[in-house]
Amino acid sequence: MNAQHDLLLEVKNLTIGVPGTEIVHGASFSVPRGKVVALVGESGAGKSMTAMSIPHLLPPGVEATGSINFDGTELIGVSEKEMQHFRGPEIACVYQEPMTALNPLHTVGDFLSEAIRSHATSGSTGAQRDPQELLNLVGLGGFGDLLDRYPHQISGGQRQRIMAAGAVAWKPKLLIADEPTTALDVTTQRNVLAMFRELVEHEQMSMIFVTHDMGVVADIADHVVVMRHGKVMESGDVFSIFADPKNDYTRSLLSAARALHGVRAATADGSEIEESARQAAGESVRVGAVTDSQAKPVLEVTGLTVEYKNSRRRRRSVGVRQAAVAEADLFVRPGETLGIVGESGSGKSTIARSILGLTPTTAGTVSIADANMIGLRGAGRRRALSHLGIVFQDPTSSLDPSLPLWRILTEPLWRSGSIRDARELRKRAAGLLEDVDLDPAWINRRRHELSGGQRQRVAIARAISHRPEILLADEPTSALDVTVQVRVLELLARLQQEQHFACVFISHDLYVVSTISDRVMVMKNGHVVETGPTDEVIHNPENEYTRTLLGAILVPDPVAQRARHVLT
Repeated sequence: MNAQHDLLLEVKNLTIGVPGTEIVHGASFSVPRGKVVALVGESGAGKSMTAMSIPHLLPPGVEATGSINFDGTELIGVSEKEMQHFRGPEIACVYQEPMTALNPLHTVGDFLSEAIRSHATSGSTGAQRDPQELLNLVGLGGFGDLLDRYPHQISGGQRQRIMAAGAVAWKPKLLIADEPTTALDVTTQRNVLAMFRELVEHEQMSMIFVTHDMGVVADIADHVVVMRHGKVMESGDVFSIFADPKNDYTRSLLSAARALHGVRAATADGSEIEESARQAAGESVRVGAVTDSQAKPVLEVTGLTVEYKNSRRRRRSVGVRQAAVAEADLFVRPGETLGIVGESGSGKSTIARSILGLTPTTAGTVSIADANMIGLRGAGRRRALSHLGIVFQDPTSSLDPSLPLWRILTEPLWRSGSIRDARELRKRAAGLLEDVDLDPAWINRRRHELSGGQRQRVAIARAISHRPEILLADEPTSALDVTVQVRVLELLARLQQEQHFACVFISHDLYVVSTISDRVMVMKNGHVVETGPTDEVIHNPENEYTRTLLGAILVPDPVAQRARHVLT
């Protein structure tokens, strides 16, 4: 990459594992001073293990061998006491989910003060920094009372900025960011990545950025290390990797990312979209059932309003408004997919919960099979809900870990009383696994034996087990790797073509929505700001906010992303 003296970190033949099992196999790469190196790959690639081996933060029982040379010091074999000198002042970390790293009983000011005190040594540069200075450094200086707020009172993007502020309190030479933007919506993600770029430049530090998102890699990385199954498949500067990948796996990652997001280049406001790439993205998945434009909607929502109670307290909380949803209208016909898109807090998931009857509504109607769900109770409610199938964002939390797959898959059938015989339920479960391209012999497996993509396929199979008229999918692909996302979207499209169900697909990513939806509804702060046929909304957005969402999407093209940096 660079001359030897310009390298801050050099990893050689790194092997990580437990006795008898290797997780990372002989990985080698380097990190130049002042540069960002992305470790990219799908779940299970070993990228987080590789990154966490540097500050000795591997799980108990997991050991690393090989060489990790940090600024002239060999870290393999260094004692825990000696590593205390490196963690914080020299090497700092930012994690994926800040809510698990922030103490809910401590204020932001408490957290930052503790970050400053935790490595206090006489004469250290970081000792002169105070919490307000750190807030200024990460772009939160304008929030006067932020230091007095608790984690639940601030937005996800603000929490991630605060984690970064704590990490750089001691001006580390190396910042390790492990999937720090995965759970963020597109506009927040863009702003947080800009913050990281500014920190690298301002603090003159290096960064290892762990991600599965090739758009993120294109936006922030100077160099790329591609990993799969614990091995480094390819490495090089970001422009060479994207323009001329040498490894088949790298090419497959880029192909999936380009097919999913479609756009190869765009201006900062999203106004210029390459037509051929956009068509490739849309046509690669959107092959669902033919929709009769004159058919009666199977789901119709009119004037839906959801307001929070105790609004005085909630108005003091950042990002939360009194009206979660304000007079929203939507409908979906048999065989049609309606995509609902917006940032976190826009109200899209509140609409989903209202359709399911899980959130009290203030006004409006939710009609399913000619029954108004608002206020419906008892047998009538159960009959209406039987027309719905639901796929949640996180299959890990929505699948019971104690049950075999056949019990999970057939639970809707058993609870409805349509099938009670165990042999028949097992037979139906095997057929459902086959429907979602999984091995029918897996009916006795449990959740922990499946990958993330396989779990989501099981969740989809359960949702369609009773042949619903409506499938409600709430962020079903946001936690998945890009190649798995494409396969899950293709699966949903095929199942819809075969079973002709209506689908409401909720996401914060406008291009993911566009690949599968016939119509798109854009939401902001509880209001529907734009709705229309997918191609019209993508190609000719009428609302400024829709254009902002389009412009915020990270495209898997480092040249385009650098051009956006200049324009913004």
